[in-house]
Amino acid sequence: MASVSKISVYMYFDYVEYLRDVLANLQAENGASLRSIQNDLDVKGSAFFSRILDGSRPLSLANAETLARSFSLGKSESEYFMNMVRFGNEKNVDKRDLLLKKLLSARSENVEYALKDSALKFFGKWYIPVIRDLLPLLPRGGDTCDVAKKIGRMMVPALKGSQVQGAIDYLIQNGFVRIDEDGCYKVSDPVISTPPRVRSTFLRKYHLKNLEIDRDVFDELSSDDRSLSSVTCSMSKETFEKVRLEIQQFRQKILAMAQEDRNPDRVCHLGIQFMPRAVVKNSHNGGENEVA
Repeated sequence: MASVSKISVYMYFDYVEYLRDVLANLQAENGASLRSIQNDLDVKGSAFFSRILDGSRPLSLANAETLARSFSLGKSESEYFMNMVRFGNEKNVDKRDLLLKKLLSARSENVEYALKDSALKFFGKWYIPVIRDLLPLLPRGGDTCDVAKKIGRMMVPALKGSQVQGAIDYLIQNGFVRIDEDGCYKVSDPVISTPPRVRSTFLRKYHLKNLEIDRDVFDELSSDDRSLSSVTCSMSKETFEKVRLEIQQFRQKILAMAQEDRNPDRVCHLGIQFMPRAVVKNSHNGGENEVA
């Protein structure tokens, strides 16, 4: 199909987006309906494409194989498409991480995609976002090796100069940081446009690593240099959602305060953990409560 070959499957992480674009091209070229396209592609089911596109039905591997053949995808393209379907349907975060690595590996053979994917590693190391915000606070100039070592000693926990330099190089190469004509570092905000599942797969490890660091450095920080508190209470699902909204609004307020600060001298990490520790479910036999 000519309309399919015009669209590279490697452009996508989300198979729903890929199918939406392919189907739109087929409809524009032939004026065909989704039903007639479905019949031509030899896939069965009531409102097959409509239900996949609106997210009410996942694409099975069997139907994905049928589509790959009908789209005349090559061997490597078919393999990428199948892994993209597995990635989109997978619920287990560890398995999803492995599938994402396969997708990134396949895209790395194309220079254009490799450059785009390198920006996804912003959250690959806990210290990369920290160094990005720290660089503009430093005085300009100085030997780059000495600067990296100094920054390494500032970090909590401390880093090697080589780790810091690698982070600086990465930030500059991917447009997160630039050096102005006065030799000062300036933060820029390149847009990383990826599906939610891709972001969540990267962010999961980032959050877990920060929790691990918080535990490790806890005793190194005095009570004046940290704030730690917790609350345990019972609430309904409705109240739970209200608290989640309050946390989102609180985070926005913290960011606004930081942006208005004209004399920053440190980079801080705020982690808020809010999750159930026990859930009481209604039993289907007898209406009694069951602790889950």
